[in-house]
Amino acid sequence: MGRPSVVVGVDGSRTSAVALRTAVEEAKLRQVPLHIVVAWQLTSPEIAVETPQVVAHTVRHNQQILEHALNTIDKYDSSRVFVSGELINGEPAASLLTAAEGSVLLVVGSSGTSDRPEPYLGAVAHAVLRRAPCPVLLVPPPAR
Repeated sequence: MGRPSVVVGVDGSRTSAVALRTAVEEAKLRQVPLHIVVAWQLTSPEIAVETPQVVAHTVRHNQQILEHALNTIDKYDSSRVFVSGELINGEPAASLLTAAEGSVLLVVGSSGTSDRPEPYLGAVAHAVLRRAPCPVLLVPPPAR
């Protein structure tokens, strides 16, 4: 991204909803823009060739996640924050790390789409913590 901002990874999970709310607050406190990233990757390149319907469904699903995140922002009183969103077809951790270059903070959920009840560090959170170009705020899943 290259400019001071708060970047948040969103995947449609309950934990990423908490991360989004947290990222809005952090962007307001820091008085910087908020950039929402939804990154996805097909499990196999052959899927794109063999089943274009699956690809189209996956893209639509992730577009809906991004649209929902952008629409949800309003209820967090984000009037003082410039918000942008990006849908990236790429490995999620690498995509978030690229998006976070030059940012003041990267916010991610700790458990991703698994929403496990016990303490758990998901693969994306683990990779981001190891290689982040900026501070990372790791958000735990919401209490059940």
